[in-house]
Amino acid sequence: MGVLVITGGYGLDGSTGIVAQAIVTRTKSKGVDCDVFRNDITSLPLVGSPGCWDSESVSEYRSKVEASEGFILITPEYHGTMSSTMKLQLDWLGKDQVGGKPFALVSMLGGVSNTSSLNHMRHVVRWLGGWCTPEQVAIPGGRSHLSDNDLVDEGLSERLDSVLDSLIHAMEKLGN
Repeated sequence: MGVLVITGGYGLDGSTGIVAQAIVTRTKSKGVDCDVFRNDITSLPLVGSPGCWDSESVSEYRSKVEASEGFILITPEYHGTMSSTMKLQLDWLGKDQVGGKPFALVSMLGGVSNTSSLNHMRHVVRWLGGWCTPEQVAIPGGRSHLSDNDLVDEGLSERLDSVLDSLIHAMEKLGN
């Protein structure tokens, strides 16, 4: 497959969904296949809940992840960290699915820019055996930098392109 976008927002209507769709468009324009894991279509159970270990949705999700060469994690920041939706999606993964594969990180913030959620995602990816690109982007101010389908702030837009270029370069180097 190519790149899989995993979003900590729900669906594609919110801020993270808008940026996820922009990422897909930009990544495809760079000649790399890209898709979004739709957590609004495929719901993952809570880890440890009854029947979760035999869940068809977990199996489908893991298969999609295993077939991917690289990942973009994008999450809204809640109380200084990634969303519970993002954490749940990462909790269902292991080294068998993502070990040695590159990740790019993006966060959406309601207020001023900071790196708390980016640092937490980086920490989890390390534990999963993945490799995070050095470039990352935090998009502050909620929807103030977004239009209906893309970033409108030139600096943030260039930063996002730099993050995507870094991921694609890492995928080429790692040969995933």
